[in-house]
Amino acid sequence: MTDTATPSPGYRALFRHPVAARLLTARAISELGDFIGLAALLLLAYDETRSVLGPAAVYAARMLPALLVATVFSGWLDVPARRTMLVALSLAGAALIAVPVAVPRPLPAILAAGLLGAVRAAYSSVHVAVTAEAVAPPLRLPLFGLSAFANQSGQVVGLLAGASMTVALGPRLALVIDLVSFLVAAVVLAGLPVNPQEGGRRRPPATAGIRIIAGHPVLRVVALLTLATVLSGALPETLAPDLAGGGWRPVLLAASSFGGAVFVLVVGSRGWLARVSGQLVVVRALGLALLLAGLLVAVGAPVWAVAVANALIGAGAGWLIGAQATFARLAPRERMGQVEATMIASNIMFSGVGIFLLGGTAALFGPAAAYLAAGLVVLVVVLATRADRLVEPA
Repeated sequence: MTDTATPSPGYRALFRHPVAARLLTARAISELGDFIGLAALLLLAYDETRSVLGPAAVYAARMLPALLVATVFSGWLDVPARRTMLVALSLAGAALIAVPVAVPRPLPAILAAGLLGAVRAAYSSVHVAVTAEAVAPPLRLPLFGLSAFANQSGQVVGLLAGASMTVALGPRLALVIDLVSFLVAAVVLAGLPVNPQEGGRRRPPATAGIRIIAGHPVLRVVALLTLATVLSGALPETLAPDLAGGGWRPVLLAASSFGGAVFVLVVGSRGWLARVSGQLVVVRALGLALLLAGLLVAVGAPVWAVAVANALIGAGAGWLIGAQATFARLAPRERMGQVEATMIASNIMFSGVGIFLLGGTAALFGPAAAYLAAGLVVLVVVLATRADRLVEPA
């Protein structure tokens, strides 16, 4: 199986592309609005319940509907015209967030968060499908890179802004901003050019995405590497409260996202990460970064050193934009939405299981053991990969 990729033209070409520019603009707007609204929902749930179970319920509510969309209903994602789907999903998001705007109480907030999880899963799947269908391969990695940067920076800025607004003025303003971001994104996406061959596709069975991935030797390996990565995706943030206090705690919490944002911004404009060979290099580095963090914690290193290790972990996880580019290049375009939805469902499940197992490891044997276990899992999977069977020079 060959692994070829055209060199990336960089970021400037994205903003001249009629599809890529609109996808990126809508993604940036919706990501910022989503995290502003999420901060409001989390604080609303906590203030009303006076318990961490409130925010936990908001997070948990986002998972099950997203899993249903990405599994049971995944076959529907490639049936309607994709522009229509993206606009409809944006309008649905606005309608859902209007519920807690009108009734700012925990139950409406949790219900809205759950259904928004389904909307986000469907939106992300169709977004990648449009990219695979309408954006040339050299532009895909830069698009995925800037989209990931929008997610990481939107998370930092949006959570901070949303929390600040909610504390100062209550949750409604932050939720209204989220609602408006959905509407603006819908307007931007409505300008996407229409593919005359879109729409009217037959709905495949819910297992079609799994069969496509399992039947392709490259996609199968990239999927396994992805799952090994997301297994420890939330580990730095989970362990941060136990490793630092005071002013260092937010630094340790944000270090992984910061490292990931910088990495995808720098590397997204370079084509080598679109190749599986480049992705394998970064996955190995991720495993080593996890081991480094474990060793630093084990020897009682300063918190700033652990923060640097967390930033390296976040950077290593940034290889996932290359995985997206590989899927967009090799998966059937007419089933790209379902294939992406299958990976989203797998990521949700493995991330949840992973943080439960690694959190238990940290509770029993200490945070260092959790970092080391995560690093060993990543390295075992990547070292078991027969790169010579997957990659050849472009």
